[in-house]
Amino acid sequence: MAASTSSAPAPKAPAPAPKSPAAARSRFSFNANSLRQNGIYIAFALIVVLFAILTGGDLLQPQNLSNIIVQKSYILILAIGMILIIIAGHIDLSVGSVLGATGAFSAVLMVNHDVHWAIAIPLTLLMGALIGAWQGYWVAYFGIPAFIVTLAGMLVFRALTLVILGNQGIGPFPDTVRDMANGFTPGWLGNVALGSLGGADVITLLVGVALVVTIVWTQWRGRTARQKLGQSVESMTVFLLKIIAPSVVLMFVIVQLARFKNLPWVLLLLGALVIIYSLITARAVFGRHIYAIGGNLNAATLSGVKVKSVTFWLFVNMGVLSAVAGIIFSGRLNLAGPTAGNSFELDAIAAAFIGGAAVQGGVGKVIGAITGGLIMAVIDNGMSLLGAGSEQVMLVKGLVLLAAVAFDVWTKRRAGASSR
Repeated sequence: MAASTSSAPAPKAPAPAPKSPAAARSRFSFNANSLRQNGIYIAFALIVVLFAILTGGDLLQPQNLSNIIVQKSYILILAIGMILIIIAGHIDLSVGSVLGATGAFSAVLMVNHDVHWAIAIPLTLLMGALIGAWQGYWVAYFGIPAFIVTLAGMLVFRALTLVILGNQGIGPFPDTVRDMANGFTPGWLGNVALGSLGGADVITLLVGVALVVTIVWTQWRGRTARQKLGQSVESMTVFLLKIIAPSVVLMFVIVQLARFKNLPWVLLLLGALVIIYSLITARAVFGRHIYAIGGNLNAATLSGVKVKSVTFWLFVNMGVLSAVAGIIFSGRLNLAGPTAGNSFELDAIAAAFIGGAAVQGGVGKVIGAITGGLIMAVIDNGMSLLGAGSEQVMLVKGLVLLAAVAFDVWTKRRAGASSR
């Protein structure tokens, strides 16, 4: 009898492996971090679109865009120094008073004593550095919390401003200082026709093109470097969006500026500061030490970071930038007054936190602080165009600041919950 032949059942395909919790956490953490890093730019775009609609397009007119940049340049300069202070886990409440004192000092030199601006400006910057060193010493080497030191400084340097000015305004400033704060670059290459848009300054347009090329090159270089190291990168669609969106916005602003006049001198100064401090925070050892101190002070100390020295020089730097802002603000008003700089420290701190700085320190970017400052500037300008009262402007700015900090705390909690 032949043996029966029965075919064995075909093996079942292995069930797909369950997604590991680690992978899920990794994806969530990436999304949370991505949202935290890019949310400020999305919010900025939405705020601009909102006020552009409410003002019937007046917000984006060439002259108005130029006014936003020139009028708030001193706050943006203060925000650059403030973001570094906050990243390191400190705060500076005195920058408005230091701005007033250094502006008053420059006025006494240039107006009352006819000191040439090329000598008076370095002396004013030196005064700012000495003020920063004074406060940095008490914070870094004596161990007094920065909040207390700079709160005292806010009162002391406001009093110093009144003493220097004799409780009265001093002006006018030399033409060079006024041009630095309010002037525009000459049209060295003339204008070029842009069809229905009219004429536009060639130099301004060339600067815009150079900035776009720089954005594309740096983004591509960073993506390539991460790929070579085997790190994960975003999809090509997302990458192209990250390049195209800011390039289009940048060129729009540049074209509008070129149509109005030319590049404001203060914008060139601000751009140089942003590039320098972005490189310091991203590439220099000093910048890494700032993040290390704010991220984990004990670990930074054990790793050999000279915490006291870094903290000291951060406040020196803040004093110098406050002096720069003081010269710009006084030159813009063509007057150094006793009330110069009142509440500017609040705007600078708000710009840093809205721009993504963490309350506990260790997190933040220079470009984020600039974006936060521009958000405040757009709110001020947009509500002014709408005829809103000062109390309404303060209400909106306060709510925006609260929302930014709440968003930072929320993303941290969600990221922490997903890692457990």
